[in-house]
Amino acid sequence: MKKILIATTLLIATTLSGALLAEGGPADRHERGMERMAKELSLTTEQQEQLRQIHEEEGAKLQALREEGKARMDAVLTAEQREKAESLREERRERMNERRERRDGPPCEKK
Repeated sequence: MKKILIATTLLIATTLSGALLAEGGPADRHERGMERMAKELSLTTEQQEQLRQIHEEEGAKLQALREEGKARMDAVLTAEQREKAESLREERRERMNERRERRDGPPCEKK
């Protein structure tokens, strides 16, 4: 049971922390998404601003929820388990950064 709890905790923590690890990526994707939505839906400037504000508010709520969840999970784990979980999260961050660097590298030439 403990192994399942630890594995679930790590999975949730690493999944939620993934969004925080991206350096500029989410903001760029958000802006591209907003531009596409504005074009496809013929949004007015006012509508675009309102949607941006909603997105910011929801992002803040999600961040608070992530932090609360991490605190609750940390309260369940022992100090040793928390240390190991953080180590695993760091390893995952490194792998994600490596993949991101490969992905964001120079584009492949089309033939």
